[in-house]
Amino acid sequence: MMECEKVLELIPQYVDDELDKTQKEELEKHLESCESCKKEYYLQKKIIKSLKNMPPIELPEDFNKKLHQKLIYHKNFLEKKKERLKKTLTIVAIATSLIFMTVFIVNTFNKSLQIESNTPLANIEMGQSYGLPQKEGANNERGLPAGTSRKITKNATISLEVEDVNGCYDKVFQLVKEAEGFIETSEETVSSDNIKRVNVVLKVREDKFESVISQIKDFGKVTALRIDSKDITDQYYDLQARLKNLEVEEQKLQDIMNKATTVKEMLEVESEINRIRSEIESMEGQLKLWENLTSLATINLSIKEIPKDEKPLAIVSFKGIGKGIKEAFINNMNFLIFFMKKLIIILVIILPYSVLALIGYKVYIYFKKRR
Repeated sequence: MMECEKVLELIPQYVDDELDKTQKEELEKHLESCESCKKEYYLQKKIIKSLKNMPPIELPEDFNKKLHQKLIYHKNFLEKKKERLKKTLTIVAIATSLIFMTVFIVNTFNKSLQIESNTPLANIEMGQSYGLPQKEGANNERGLPAGTSRKITKNATISLEVEDVNGCYDKVFQLVKEAEGFIETSEETVSSDNIKRVNVVLKVREDKFESVISQIKDFGKVTALRIDSKDITDQYYDLQARLKNLEVEEQKLQDIMNKATTVKEMLEVESEINRIRSEIESMEGQLKLWENLTSLATINLSIKEIPKDEKPLAIVSFKGIGKGIKEAFINNMNFLIFFMKKLIIILVIILPYSVLALIGYKVYIYFKKRR
């Protein structure tokens, strides 16, 4: 026995007599026992019949002339686009060569740094940070049509311990402002032992969610951190497609309403229009809710004040300052010599690429002049 969902998909084919014998018998058997599907069948049959009875549309007299003009315009547009593509590919080729050359130079420079790590220069502390978050809705999304992006809701809960609650709150406020977000709620409490706590709910753009969390973690000691995300991409685009289908169906019913000749027909069509309009409004509300949830991420931040550590005062000693000055001077001289040596190596590496780039440029100018 067919289910209603399958029957609704096959009704258009049944009306056009495109089903095989087995499917037709199963569908007819279902229609005999299901009033809802039968009603949908008669409605679609009526719509298709009305569309078939519509008179043919007459083309305007200058249709062929306008079509010819548009074809010529499209042809010229494609030729210009092809020319721009050639220029773009040339620029991309040059840029790619420069990027590869830069990467090669950087790798060579880094390897040289590791080799020279046993020199006094190794005493200089150097830090680099990696792993910057990548934006959602980028083109590396897989399994999605072009022009669409994933819909993901993001939420985080963070607990911080700081010595200055007010100062931390000011930093959070400025951070959220720079991230184009806002503070949804803010609550401040003081316990019986005079410990201040501030609870804040932040709303930030989803593409800056990870960056904001990373910076908040630097404001104090993190005692708890929880990040939740939910992918609602399939539900979102499925509901969006269903909404478009309902809007098309509503427009068809409006056309039937305009052609209705009896009160009974008008009441039946109006009832169906009201039902579809109710479903459309419900879907639009759900889509708007999901849009808000995915465009803005939520961060629940709890800031707790801890007593400041009292450190005894001590007089700073100048002992060893001469040795420090000497080591700093030696390290600076070593770094200067090291830098000059690597600069010479880089210039030697760049020289062959510069010659190739110059030859390529001359060839490009030569062929350009010949055209």
